[in-house]
Amino acid sequence: TVQFQPPPPIVQREEVEPPPPKAVLAPCPRWLQVAAFLYATLLLALSTINLLGSDRWWWSALNQYLPQWVWGLVPVALVPINLKQCRRAIWMPIGMILWVLIPIMDFRFALIRPTTVDQKGTYLRLMTYNVKNGHYGHSQMTHTIEEANADIILLQQAHGTYKDELVTYLNKYHVQRVDQYIFASKFPILESSIQDLSVLPMHLVALRCKLAIGTRIATVYSVHLLSPRNGISGIRKSSEIMYWNNRIRQIQGYRLAEYLRHEWGPVLLAGDLNTPVQSSLSEHLSDVNLYNAFNLVGRGYGYTYGHTLPLRHSFARIDHIYLSRDWVALNCFTGSAEGSDHRPLIADLFLPEH
Repeated sequence: TVQFQPPPPIVQREEVEPPPPKAVLAPCPRWLQVAAFLYATLLLALSTINLLGSDRWWWSALNQYLPQWVWGLVPVALVPINLKQCRRAIWMPIGMILWVLIPIMDFRFALIRPTTVDQKGTYLRLMTYNVKNGHYGHSQMTHTIEEANADIILLQQAHGTYKDELVTYLNKYHVQRVDQYIFASKFPILESSIQDLSVLPMHLVALRCKLAIGTRIATVYSVHLLSPRNGISGIRKSSEIMYWNNRIRQIQGYRLAEYLRHEWGPVLLAGDLNTPVQSSLSEHLSDVNLYNAFNLVGRGYGYTYGHTLPLRHSFARIDHIYLSRDWVALNCFTGSAEGSDHRPLIADLFLPEH
């Protein structure tokens, strides 16, 4: 007999749902890509001009006296647009913001700053300060000077300020007063002279003093170059005014470097140079082996000018301290905004015996 076997049960296959399609990112708007590319190109051009010398052309010289943070306004405006329309490209405006904050605004951060030097020598503090003839308050100006407690004090535009509290405070210093300058030093002043920086029709001089510091004789220059104020205000009438204002300052810087080329031993140069560190003057001073103290050991922006203008904050670094290789820079920073339209610039230095 044949036995009947029932057919195997039919297994119901579970239907597997296909995976959902991957979301396709919408392309970034073309106009946004073009805008970001063009603005990045502009920032690159600006950085290149700064490397070549920010005062090479009159229009780039004008830019160096403007608040450089204005170049960050466009990328800041692009951030919310990217978040809404092109989130994956958010790195572009953020990168441009950092580009403005660091190289264009000249942010400095010295990673290593020596606190002591393991050899014999002299520690000292130098202060340079354009006091604007005391127009912002003689008492506030004197208080700012006292607060710094510097060993060498270089004052520019100091006409009519050597009186009252300032005379009392400087009694413990050796003092030289020449033209617009007051030069005060706790170290003996061996000699002083003026160096002519005049370019017709502008009459300007620098004050040069030799100091006995420990076993060394150091040469210290106090300098105030031509102000860009007339050039900036005259730009509405003619670009020629800004051109010649800038050109005169360049010639003064070249002459100053030629004087310094013939100096020997430890050299310091400080004052209101009325030009940022990206200008051709820095190149001239570098050629004679002088180095910017704030570039070496400063932290932050080191801005010294702008706080009395409508924006009410400092945005330009036009006061400087330069030193030869004989010196060791320990610190460099700005002082109080009270007392002048310039903040003082202060440096802690060390001069070895040999």
